[in-house]
Order: sequence, then C-alpha cells, then structure tokens
Amino acid sequence: MKDRQTYNNEVHKLGRIFTWGFVSAIAIVPVVFCLITKTMPDWDIIIKAWAFILGYWAIGLIEAVSYGPLLGTGGQYQSFITGNIANLKLPCAINTQSVLKTKQGTEEEDIITTISIAVSTIVTTIIIIIGLIPLTIFSESIVKVLSPVSPYVIPAIFGGLGIVLLSMYLKLIVVPFIICIIITCVTFSMGMDIGQSTMIPIGMVLSVVSGFIMYKLSKKKEKATK
Repeated sequence: MKDRQTYNNEVHKLGRIFTWGFVSAIAIVPVVFCLITKTMPDWDIIIKAWAFILGYWAIGLIEAVSYGPLLGTGGQYQSFITGNIANLKLPCAINTQSVLKTKQGTEEEDIITTISIAVSTIVTTIIIIIGLIPLTIFSESIVKVLSPVSPYVIPAIFGGLGIVLLSMYLKLIVVPFIICIIITCVTFSMGMDIGQSTMIPIGMVLSVVSGFIMYKLSKKKEKATK
C-alpha cells in the first residue's frame, strides 16, 4: 500500500508538471501569433460564443470524471495531454483490460492501462510522422480518395467501442444505450441534429442515474435475501 501511494504521488506530480507545461505551450501559440501579426482577437465574437465555450468546459469536466476509473492515474494524464481519448486511448485501455482480464481499481489494472496508453501514443505518433510525408506530397489526391469514407470513421470507432462496453457491462449500459438511441431517432425524425457534444453529457447523466438506481436495487435485494 505504501509503495502504491508513493507511485501515485509521483505520477500525480509528474502529471501536473507535464499537463501545465503542455497547456502553457498550447495557450502561448495564439498569443505569439497575435504579437507577430500585430492583430487582436474579435472580443465581441468570443463573448457571443460564451455558451459554446461553457459547453466544451462542461464536456471536459465530465470526461475527466467519467474516464478516470477506466484510464487509471497515469493513463488519464497521458490521455488528456496527447488527446484522441474517446476514439483511441479509451478503446485501447478497455481492450487491454478485457484481454488481460484485470480487476477494476487494482494496481495491476492501473499499470497495465498506463503502459497500453503509452504504447498507443508512441505508435500513433510514429504513424502520424510516416503519414505526413506522403500527405505533404500527394495531399490533394489523398483527400479526394478518403473524403467519401471520412463520415463513417467516427461511427465505426464508437460502434466498436460500444460493442465492447455492452459485452463487459451489459446490465449497466443497456438502459442509457436504449434511451440515447430513442433520443437520437426522435430528434432526427424531427429534422434536428443535437450533435455529439450534446449526446455525450446526456449519455453520461443517464449512465450515472441508471447506475445509482441499479446499485440501490442490488442493495435492497441483498437485504431481502439475508
């Protein structure tokens, strides 16, 4: 227990340092751009977009809380620094846990998940570097070839992830999953597209409520059997 606490403290220390470092590096880019070009952002447009900005802040907060148990301590820091969580890091973490059959919340799961996300990040970086070379040379041809299939990439990724989660946590996920499908079908039939940024928080809230109700029901069932 002491060794694990020391490990967690070290991970949190390094994670905070790298997180603030990368956030500062990202934030300084537009500042440098404005200084070099001697321009200023249009504050009126930024103020008008406050609802959109707050929405993304809310999504970020919800993701940080909901992804934590699945990504582990080190994996969460790595994922939020490198990005592509929902479509790459999270599926990689869940697949690793499923293949190795680790127990949730254990030290083994935390370490395994951290390693899998680190390997995923390295492989992704290498692939991106390799892919940039032909992309810079044949950019127009590649875009024309890939444009017809690009709308199906995200649905395919989330579909695969959804099947994995359904197989692992069927009782916990089935109710929010069905309700989200109903909401999507109803909104599309009305000619509305509420978008992924809206459906993610809705799905998370439904999952929390459903999980809480199932927890209470299981506790009542345990008391009744005693």
